[in-house]
Amino acid sequence: MKANQRLKRERELRGWSQAKVAMEIGTDPATIGRWERGLSFPYPYFREKLCVLFGKSAPELGLMRNKDESKEGYHSVDYAGQISAPLQIHDPFVPLLTTISSGLIGRDCLLSELKQRLLSGGDVALTALNGLPGVGKTALATQLSHDDDVRAHFCDGVLWAALGPHPHILSQLGRWGALLNISSHELVDQSCEAWSTAIRSAIGFRRFLLVIDDAWTIDDALICKVGGPNCAYLVTTRLPQIALYFAGNGVTVVHELSEDDSVALLARLIPDVVLNEAPAIRQLVHSVGGLPLALTLIGKHLRAQSHSRQPRRIKAALERLKDMTERLQLNEPYALVERHPSLMQGASLSLRSVIAVSDQALDAQARTALHALAVFPAKPNSFSEEAAEVVSAQPASILDILSDAGILESSGPGRYALHRTISDYALAHSPNSEAYKRFVMYFVDYIEKYKRNYEALNLEFENILAALQVADEQNMHTELIRGVNALSAFLHTPEAGNHPYTDRARAWLDSLPYAL
Repeated sequence: MKANQRLKRERELRGWSQAKVAMEIGTDPATIGRWERGLSFPYPYFREKLCVLFGKSAPELGLMRNKDESKEGYHSVDYAGQISAPLQIHDPFVPLLTTISSGLIGRDCLLSELKQRLLSGGDVALTALNGLPGVGKTALATQLSHDDDVRAHFCDGVLWAALGPHPHILSQLGRWGALLNISSHELVDQSCEAWSTAIRSAIGFRRFLLVIDDAWTIDDALICKVGGPNCAYLVTTRLPQIALYFAGNGVTVVHELSEDDSVALLARLIPDVVLNEAPAIRQLVHSVGGLPLALTLIGKHLRAQSHSRQPRRIKAALERLKDMTERLQLNEPYALVERHPSLMQGASLSLRSVIAVSDQALDAQARTALHALAVFPAKPNSFSEEAAEVVSAQPASILDILSDAGILESSGPGRYALHRTISDYALAHSPNSEAYKRFVMYFVDYIEKYKRNYEALNLEFENILAALQVADEQNMHTELIRGVNALSAFLHTPEAGNHPYTDRARAWLDSLPYAL
């Protein structure tokens, strides 16, 4: 028997040790070594295990006898024990599909639309996924990369580049070159330009899907644009401008999950808890605004707490998760090769860590503004540009910076919103007390100015109520009485009676020791 260079090559491409492979399939490292050296051949049971682990067929892993390989139409091992390029290249750095289930909840329509675009043919297809950190952009790209129809269409393979804020572009291109059997000795120099030229030449008219995950600069994304006329690109980024620059009309904004889909996602992880603690689960879903990463971390945490089947532990965990700090710091371990490209080595995967990457990319002025804007109630509430400028004490150009960073969301002409998890993160940094004062003063003045303009009061009603609550908490008695008195006429009009917050406002105001 000859050495199995295919199996060894696939293992080394993933950076896995023989011990890692052995642990995953239930054998020992010495056995893996014997298979790779050709001293023995795996039984069908382990052949199937290896195929599932590597996402490859038995011939692609060198797990078929030579006579069987020729029947299958695969290249055989030459006299030097080396193999020619496989019929199809699937980058080992394509993330594995989630083990939770087969498919993404609430994404069927979106996946169908994206798949149709990728398979549409014609000119080079440019597709970009843009959205909040933790909204599931990489998960969508992973699902598409493993889709049978997508793989059949891009018959030469899938190439994946995980970038992040500080990518090693040259290493990414070198790895792609190795997959395409390009030797570094063939290059004039070891520059990005030399690798890009060689890769494009090697791809030629072959049909590849190139995924550029977590792009933070347009230059990094464009360096990875090395395919030929029959290739398609899928870019993921949290920065709207990069998505627009790269893909133009091919940008798709990935939104949070609906409440029902959020509950369904948790039901996959903790079905019994969702069934027995339905009100608390709905409250948790609302508290994280349907963000898939937050829901997954919550689900895995509650699953760990429920293993003993003690209701007391589950109820205690649900109570703790009402605290935004507890939700932000939930984390899960991961293998080094599966590290999220945005995170530094050693950083845990949590809401706090993935949002912090965007926060740290801001300058001090923009970061201060973000923390101040957290005094506004979170999405689906919105606030005006004028109110944002006053409360943050920053010009509108700073709001543009936050918007371009993918942190501050547009909510219509002249209005903005903060997602609940972004707001929680900013609140955890304790906005300056002056921001709360400016918030109260702005909306007390607003109530007095528009006390007869019911449409204007309706538009800002959630902000108004929040400002009066802050005034009460901050002992701003004068401003509280001014606001309550100015608002009282509105609360007793037919227009106010139709507003969803009116009953809550009346109940809260009635509890205050200040007369209307």
